[in-house]
Amino acid sequence: MGSDWRWVNLPGDHGEELVADLEAVPWDASRSDEEVGAPGTGRGMIVVQTNATSSFHVSFSHDSAVPTRGTDVPSLRFVVGKRRNSMTTVGLGNPYIKKEPIDFTRQHDALLTESSEKSRTFWFLYDKNVGVAAMGVQATPQADLCRLVCRFRDAVGFRAEVCEQLRYVSVSSGKRPVSLRIVYVGAPPDISIPRFLFDPISWQELPWRGCSCILELDKFHTELVQRVQDLVAASPIAPFYGLVEPGHFCLNAVRLLEPLRRAELAELYSSRGETFDEDNVDWSSCCKEVHRRLVPLLYSSAWTYLPLRFERADCTSITLAPAGPGCARALAAWLRAAEEATGIRNMAMGKEVLTLNFAFEVFPVEGENAAQVRRDMVRQVTSLLEKEWGVMEFTAPKLACWQTRTSYVPLEAATALKEGAS
Repeated sequence: MGSDWRWVNLPGDHGEELVADLEAVPWDASRSDEEVGAPGTGRGMIVVQTNATSSFHVSFSHDSAVPTRGTDVPSLRFVVGKRRNSMTTVGLGNPYIKKEPIDFTRQHDALLTESSEKSRTFWFLYDKNVGVAAMGVQATPQADLCRLVCRFRDAVGFRAEVCEQLRYVSVSSGKRPVSLRIVYVGAPPDISIPRFLFDPISWQELPWRGCSCILELDKFHTELVQRVQDLVAASPIAPFYGLVEPGHFCLNAVRLLEPLRRAELAELYSSRGETFDEDNVDWSSCCKEVHRRLVPLLYSSAWTYLPLRFERADCTSITLAPAGPGCARALAAWLRAAEEATGIRNMAMGKEVLTLNFAFEVFPVEGENAAQVRRDMVRQVTSLLEKEWGVMEFTAPKLACWQTRTSYVPLEAATALKEGAS
């Protein structure tokens, strides 16, 4: 269907109409970049606009025959405005298996409009390449517009198998008539959060360069954070997260350079009578220059002493706090000295200075069930760290040269790589 659209008028009494065969939908290059690819079996998206005040359904199924209600045809089904417009749901089957959705949302903008004089636009997608079913609001899918997200790469393996062959898209009414405008049918875009930093298909980080002054964990606290990771990895929401390698746990306290900030070193090249070419300057030169400026501060690293206690945690990070007023003053002085020595503003603001990241959210955790699991997980993580963190004595800050957003190498290794800017 591409960018064409049409109205579908459903008579009520669970009337259903087929609107697209994903194998026959042309690739709309104006809306899909090369990375998105073409729609097809197991990969599709539909955008629907409506002023309906009664529930409607969007189904992705194996078979073109309609209605799917009461049949054994495998299907992934979204219902907007279920139970007198109190929730929007997603689940398998028509009706749902055991009559229960996989997840649901009560967010106001994910429900039907309260007045037929105002319309709302919703999108629905499934992408077998990343095992994601999602729905959201407005016309263009992206992470911050998601209202329901399900990951089917988990312990319940049959879900992914059922959705592998989803090919046909249909819409249906509840008990009452509804009119729907089919705005668009095409390929599902990438709704992951760290776009251009992480590949959700290969589940690998992409190259990224940066330079910062970090504080590393001791062995006891490294193992403790690994136990926190184990809790997250064993939870039902584990497929939403990527994990940081234990060898890269650190406080990224003084964030100095990243790809868009290398121009702050332009004065170095000017002093040499050279032209600063931001697109071609190599990162090893940048790291060496930052290190040269930090040398006076790094001389004191052996007796830099920052005792930090646990403050709070969530499913991706741990935030620490100075163990006392003396530590707070020493930390402030050290941060100020780092900025003065380099002449570069620290990008870590406020609590970010003392935040340790052990995981990162790849897909948004949206849906009441998923959100409840996350709240329970935060309580478990917090309880563990309150009991066992104590006070860690951070010492010996060092310069880190980042290869991705979560992995770094020492200066010596970075300068040996001689990689060009990315």
